[in-house]
Amino acid sequence: MYIAIGERKLPIGAVVTAIGGILAAVGAFLAWETLSQSVASQAGTGASMSGWDGGNGGKIVAVLGIVAIALAVAWILDVKLPIPALKFMGVGVGSIEGLTVVVGVLILFVGLVNFQSISSDVNDANAVLAGMAAMGVGLYLDLLAGALIVVGGVLGILKRTA
Repeated sequence: MYIAIGERKLPIGAVVTAIGGILAAVGAFLAWETLSQSVASQAGTGASMSGWDGGNGGKIVAVLGIVAIALAVAWILDVKLPIPALKFMGVGVGSIEGLTVVVGVLILFVGLVNFQSISSDVNDANAVLAGMAAMGVGLYLDLLAGALIVVGGVLGILKRTA
């Protein structure tokens, strides 16, 4: 499956992967956890924490997002990477498409681990602050990005095996 842009046909899996990579990189800099303004103003400061500021999770997701974009560009340009032809359950994971799935799964893993941790923090804060803490849009965006990257890689693998 391809998407036609002008005279060029781009693999749909690569386009989906590139979009996911961009969303992952952007989501890492958006808020992963927020406090409402009324609570923040009582404390004297605005309060939101991006993935980038909150520890290593956001930094890992940002780097993996950039890797996904690079893989999508290599896929579109049909670059042959010097990687071994590894197989997992009969599917080549040594291909660009296979590496794309691995990157997407890693983003999902980091996102889910942080989701569990931040969800616990939000629940604890809401018990004290009467429901003024919330999950931020950046974390949801990174989870969506990881899923898109996995889907993009799987589309490429399915095309390759068809």
